[in-house]
Amino acid sequence: MKKAYLIPVLLSIVIGFVIGKTMCDEYHTTSETKSVFQTTNSLKVYYLQYGVYSNEENMKKSVLSLPYYIYRIEENQYHVYIGITSKEENVAKLQEYFQSFGYVTYKKEGYIKNQNYMEQLNTLDEMLTKVTDQKTINDINQKILENYKEE
Repeated sequence: MKKAYLIPVLLSIVIGFVIGKTMCDEYHTTSETKSVFQTTNSLKVYYLQYGVYSNEENMKKSVLSLPYYIYRIEENQYHVYIGITSKEENVAKLQEYFQSFGYVTYKKEGYIKNQNYMEQLNTLDEMLTKVTDQKTINDINQKILENYKEE
C-alpha cells in the first residue's frame, strides 16, 4: 500500500521543483531594479548653497547684498540657496556666474516632488543649457527661484 503513494508523491515533488526553478530563473532574467525616487515621482536637483545660519536675524543680515535667494529651515538652521538646477552641467555654469560676482557656492543634492515646479524647472534648465551671456543666465536663474515651491 505504501508503494502506491510513493510514486505520486515523488512525481509531485519533481514537477514542483521543475516549475519552481523555471519561474525563479525567469524572474532573475526579466526583473529590473528601479530607483525608489523614480517611483515616488521626485526629481533630483542641485541646490547652490550660499550659507547656513543659526538664526533668521543673522541670515537676513548676510543676504542683504543678494538680489534674490530662497531659504529652507533644515535641522533648526537656515540654509540659503541662490541657484537650483536639475542638470549637472548647469551647476558649473551657475557656480562660475556667481563666482564672477564674488559669491562662493556649494553644490548640495536634493529631491523635489512638486510636479508643476518640476515641469517649469525642466523648461528653464533647457534654456539655461543653451545660453552663455550673464544677463540671460541671471534672468533664468531668477525665474527658477521665483517659481520655487515645495509641496
